[in-house]
Parts: sequence; C-alpha cells; structure tokens
Amino acid sequence: MYSSLPSSCLAHCALLLRPARFLRPALLGGILAAAGVLGACRQPAPPVESHLQGRVTVDSTRPPAAASAPFHVLVSRPQGRRLDTLGYAQTGPQGHFQMSIQAPRRGLYALSVRPSRTTQPVRTTEYIVAHKDSATLTASVSRRDLSLRPTSPENRALRAYRSTQAVRQRLLVRQRRRPFPDSSAQTQGLRFASSTLWALRTQHPGTYAAQFAAVESLAHLEGWNDSLALARARHIPPTSPFYVSAARIARRAMARQRGHRAALALVDSFQARAPTAAKQAGIEAVRIQAFLDSLQHDAALAASQRLRADHPHSPWARWARRTQHMATRLRRGHAPPSFRRPTLQGDTVSLRALQGRPVVLEYYRPGTDRHALQRPLRNALYRATRPDSVAFVSVSVEPDSFVTRAFLHRQTLPGHALIAAQGLRDSIVSRYNVVQPPVWFLLDAAGTLVGRYRASDIPRLQHHLLHRTDPASTPGQNRHARPQLHGVATRAP
Repeated sequence: MYSSLPSSCLAHCALLLRPARFLRPALLGGILAAAGVLGACRQPAPPVESHLQGRVTVDSTRPPAAASAPFHVLVSRPQGRRLDTLGYAQTGPQGHFQMSIQAPRRGLYALSVRPSRTTQPVRTTEYIVAHKDSATLTASVSRRDLSLRPTSPENRALRAYRSTQAVRQRLLVRQRRRPFPDSSAQTQGLRFASSTLWALRTQHPGTYAAQFAAVESLAHLEGWNDSLALARARHIPPTSPFYVSAARIARRAMARQRGHRAALALVDSFQARAPTAAKQAGIEAVRIQAFLDSLQHDAALAASQRLRADHPHSPWARWARRTQHMATRLRRGHAPPSFRRPTLQGDTVSLRALQGRPVVLEYYRPGTDRHALQRPLRNALYRATRPDSVAFVSVSVEPDSFVTRAFLHRQTLPGHALIAAQGLRDSIVSRYNVVQPPVWFLLDAAGTLVGRYRASDIPRLQHHLLHRTDPASTPGQNRHARPQLHGVATRAP
C-alpha cells in the first residue's frame, strides 16, 4: 500500500492549513516562512506496476496428494528481518495463477514458488519488475529441477546479461591460470566483453539489464579504447537509470585523451541533459571528483558547496559534505584510514596486518540491485586470485547482524565478512565516505589507495587488481576452501 503523502508531511501540512483564527497572530508570519514545507511534502513516485501469470505443475512421479497441493507464488524484497510482499498469488486446481505486482521502483527483486507442504523445497530466482512489463511463468516442479524462468522482455534481457557474465567469468579464470601473461588473449577478452554487453542494448532495447550492460561495456573500454568509450557514452540516454555512471566513466576517458578542461566541458554537457534533480546532483558529484583527481581542492570544495546548496536532501549532498576529508585522507597513492574489526568468521582483521598483498575493500547492503548484478563478477575475481596474494574484505552496512548472516547463508560472498554495527554512521563506513553502497576500494600491497569503484566500475577494478597480481603464481590453484560463518560454510558459486 502506498499513501499519497508521507505521514510526517501530512501532519505538517495539516498544521499549516488550519484556519488562521485558531492561530495566534505572532504565528501568521511563521506560516508564510514555513510555507516551503508544502513544497517539501511532495508526493512520492507512483509505484511500478506489472503483471505475472502462468502455471505451476508437479511431475507425474509425485504422489497424488502432493500433485494437488497448491503453491504460493510471490514477488518480494527484503525489509530488515521481514519480507515486503509486492505481489502474491496461489495456484488453482490446475496450477494456474495470476497476480498484479506493485514495487517502489523498477529493479531487481525475488520471485519465489513456495509449496504449501513444507517437505518440498522452495524455488527462488531473480525477477525484474518494470512498469507494464507483463511476464509469464511456466514451471514443472520436480526434485531434480529447481529452476524458474519467468518470460518477459525485461527478464529475457536479464538472462542474456547473466549468460554474458558467465562467459566472461570463465574467460577470466582461464586467463589467470595461464603460466604466462597473454596480451592478445586479454585484448580479445576485453573486446568480447565490451561488444557483447553493448549488443544487449539493441537486442533488448530499453530494458533494465541492457541499460546496465551498456554502461558496463564503457568500463571495459577504459584505458584500452577511450575514443570508443566516449562515442558510446554519448549514446546513453539521459533517461537511463545509469546515466550518472556513464558520465563518470566518460569524464575519466576524456581526461586521459584531452585533459582536465575537456573533461569538465564534457561534464557540463552531461549535466545540461540530466532530466531530474537527482541526476543533476550525481553529475555535480562527478565534477567534484574531477577536481579532486586533479588536486584542485579549492575548486572541489566550491563545487561541493554548490551541490549542497542546490540539492540539500540528495544522498550526493551527504557525500559532498566530506570533500575536505576525501582530499586529505582518501587520496590515491596515500594510505586510507586503517581499522581493526572482528569478522563473522570469528577472527579479527586489520588493514595493517593485510599489507604485503592487495586488498579489495567492499561496502554493500544486502539485497540491493547493483550489488546483486555485480556479485558474480566480484566472486570470479576472488576465484581467479590466490588467498595469499589478494585479500577480500566485505563490510555490510546493514547494522542488523541477523539480516547479514541470513544473506550470507543464502549467497556466496567469500572473504573476510564484517558488519558495520552502526550502519552508515559507523566509523568504518563514514571514514571512507560511503553514502550509497555498493562501493569498492582497492589498496595495493603497500597499503595505499589505488581507486574507488562503483558497480559499473567493476571491470576497471578487475583491470587494476589483476595488473597488481602475478599471473604466474596462480596456475593450478583453487579457492574451494570457503570461510566459515559460525559453523556454516558459504556455498561455492
């Protein structure tokens, strides 16, 4: 259920709209000054509505009682310790069902088929909810087949993206197991990844997964073919949910090609086309980072003040508040803030103790779209390197340890697992100025900062990380020994 206005806004508006005769004269001027509250009490975005229908049947080898039992079909998202149900249906006598789905935004959610008899396993898969995207699901439940394959334009695009990702993962592991570096194979891998991801844009136009894949293809071109990256970035429409990511990648490519001034002019062009205040704030954050990268700290602080004045309620404004901190404590080539924390595996990890090998420091919130999209490639990086050559440290910004433990029990995220007990306000998070996870940092073997990466930048992280590890040390190695979470082994992917 979605109300037209948040309850807090309704309360403020009700106070301001009371008849004046019930208010003291001294408060009338306050009403005029506070009238801006009405502007702040904007209606939230309408829910994204879609439809799912289909049939769930049981194979003929099952007992008649099991075959006739209904199934519960639901689309949900985690909300702390509970599930927020966005759509629900129960199958009829012949297994048919249909449901309407209302989600807060277009994105990635969970589709589950739950049997009414608890002795049967639950089937779950990823599911894209997009406005007016009608999907069908036909599933035959058996002990051997646990797969669900919803069919719609959006979900076909998601499967195509996942298939492309699986091929890239296999190529990555294969290349890392070669006894000697093969530059031609690496170039072919980059060309394959970039071209196949970009092709999804025309094969599945306008879909969520294809829009993400298009921007990710730019990251594969960074430093290898910046001209092509810039040409493709100009084709990313402002309506794309990943428009800011495209601007960030294009800015770096332009800076390498034509310098800082040209990069700032490109940022101006992206900002002029940004259709919403949220995207304008994101592009302004790209400008701040450009000043920080060129060591123009005064210009970065001035841009930070403009962002906070123009978009005070944006998450980017919270990020920009610590521009001075980023200029002094999160500079590339310098040691970032250190920490020492207990892990979910029962030991303690500190950055100083990990010096001598590169460290991938990951901040995430369980269940978010962009982390889910890139988790397979992140895990492929883990498998492609030796545990004594690269350390992976994952910090959950979800303060409820039960939620994080449940997530890690279901999903593979190998490496050192930590929890920020105070969420985004925890010092291990705030000192790295993480406001909108997921975010990754790479530290080199000396403990200095190499870079900061968002979800679409994972190919760039891959390049920077593998450039700092020795491919000759990895052949024949595997990382099948997974860390324990209080006696529960994380599952191999």
